[in-house]
Amino acid sequence: MSKRVKAFIVKFIGVGVLTFGLYGIFYHATIGRLLLMTIVVAGISFIGDLFILPRINLVVAAVADFVGYFLLYWLLGNLVVDMAEPLLLPALTAAFFGGFAELVYHIYVMDRLHEPPRTAPLPTRFQTEFAEESDPKVARRDKEEASEKD
Repeated sequence: MSKRVKAFIVKFIGVGVLTFGLYGIFYHATIGRLLLMTIVVAGISFIGDLFILPRINLVVAAVADFVGYFLLYWLLGNLVVDMAEPLLLPALTAAFFGGFAELVYHIYVMDRLHEPPRTAPLPTRFQTEFAEESDPKVARRDKEEASEKD
């Protein structure tokens, strides 16, 4: 299986557990609507992880994911859950737990999908040093012998 497909499945399962656990148990949404909500949230955030994550810091990405999760869950929660009350609290809860899960997921994605910047382990330009002595003790002994001869 492709690395990207595996990463999306991990993301889909994580978002699905969050969505089904929060909106399915506490707000009694239907399975079809919850599955649609999971697909949309996982798809949009996975696209961000593929293209935006390698270019920014992990902490900035986690904050951006928190805001993205909040907006997506708030908008989609109002569409899929038939309730008269605003769904700010479940959206904040989902964003909170999703943000923490994204910190771990970002490490996984950066390790598995994105190539780390490869630099040479040693400097590539070498400069040769010429010296008369290679051992300081031998050099000191030679210097002392030379001064005794004078």
